[in-house]
Amino acid sequence: MAFDNPAQNLIVLEKYANKNTKKFTLEDAVSVTGMPVIETEEAVSNMMEKYDCKLRVTENGDLIYDFGDDLLRRHKKPWTEYIADFFRLLWKGFTVCYKLITSVILVFYFVFFLVLLIGIAVGGKDNDGVGNLIGALLRVFISIFEWNTIMGYNHRYYRTDSYGYSYQHYKEKPRILGTKKKPKNPKDEKNFIASIYDFIFGPPRVEIDPLANNQEVATFLREQKGLVTTSEIQALAGWTREEAENFMTECLSMFNGQAHVSDNGTLYGDFSQLIRSKDRTGEEPVVWYWDEYEPEYELTGNSEGRNGWIILMNTFNLIFSLCLVFGGFLGPMGLGLGFWGSFFVGGFPLVYSSLFFLIPAFRWLRQRPLRRKQHEINIRKRLMRIVYQTYDNGEKHVHEIPLKKLTEVANADRNSEEKLDYDTIERIMKDTLSELGGEAYLNEQNEIIYKFDLIAQELDDIDTIRENKKEDSNLGNIIFES
Repeated sequence: MAFDNPAQNLIVLEKYANKNTKKFTLEDAVSVTGMPVIETEEAVSNMMEKYDCKLRVTENGDLIYDFGDDLLRRHKKPWTEYIADFFRLLWKGFTVCYKLITSVILVFYFVFFLVLLIGIAVGGKDNDGVGNLIGALLRVFISIFEWNTIMGYNHRYYRTDSYGYSYQHYKEKPRILGTKKKPKNPKDEKNFIASIYDFIFGPPRVEIDPLANNQEVATFLREQKGLVTTSEIQALAGWTREEAENFMTECLSMFNGQAHVSDNGTLYGDFSQLIRSKDRTGEEPVVWYWDEYEPEYELTGNSEGRNGWIILMNTFNLIFSLCLVFGGFLGPMGLGLGFWGSFFVGGFPLVYSSLFFLIPAFRWLRQRPLRRKQHEINIRKRLMRIVYQTYDNGEKHVHEIPLKKLTEVANADRNSEEKLDYDTIERIMKDTLSELGGEAYLNEQNEIIYKFDLIAQELDDIDTIRENKKEDSNLGNIIFES
């Protein structure tokens, strides 16, 4: 049998894994499949790129490739996510249709007021002032069809939520009328039409590039001599230990890295080839997980005054349509418009105005658990910063930290963020411990102590390895050109 076909070698290894075990060493695969070592290494790398995998280190320093109980394709979505995608598509379609209806209604009133304005202009004398007002109204007309209520995905600024956490927010489309006098509330600078759309469907949160983690790790490797541990991947992305281990194996296959084990048993990835570079412009900057707080789930993103006017306008429409439908104005003794005429005059505005309030009410109920989760994630970010950046004597990472000290450091190292108490930190740490591979115990004084031996050991080991590794990223001078 020839072994020069990588695709065929991968099939052989997949059959071996399915038939025997999903956990094996390189030597196991070589002896059972009969493939040469080099071809087996390539097949294992291709298999790690295709399936979820974690690397295990034995006490003797051997590597075990763990593909779990079943071979799971990377990034394969479960059926629940397909259903969620379907409902998101339906919601997006409904959003477009409802905004279209809103636009039609706004256009109707715009044309109505524009006709009145032209009538005034014909009988008036100050043509310049009327012309400026008509120009402003034309800009309002254009803004009616700008359904994206933000300036663009590259226009961002920072806001602070009610707990004092600063987060990225898209810059809203500025208002058109009354721009000379700056309002007291910055939220009133938003376009009024955009405020109406955001009142119904809410402002968009800052979107994260799905490839940002890959790009960030690539930049990190180039800055850190091509070396990375699982703990550092957790610090970059905020993943659980299992997710970070899986991503480590994916990076090994994507970036042509090699897995090594230190003398202390620390598993790390070596991507020496990736650091050899000619031009590093355009790289994704390295941002630690705790240096960027989660964006707030905003209900409308409008000021209370702006929401008050919008509520007042729709309440008037709702009450008037209710009177038309149930007050007898559209019946045989009323306007006599017939069924369809009565529907468009009274029934349709009633349905529209009701949805105008029901959609934000539904979003408010849905956002309550999301806001709690967002708040807890931001607290978790603060605690992770302490776990990763606290040192003993300014040199070694701390293996243990008492709850009391963790609370003191968290409250001392803050700007506008909220002050945390013992109970809150203990509650958040219950979940964070398992995710980071830590544990807790009570000392003789009955104090809660958190242990992070795995993180501390990996960070200490990789620091030593980097110090001893000679950096070789210089390409040298060009000695031949084709």
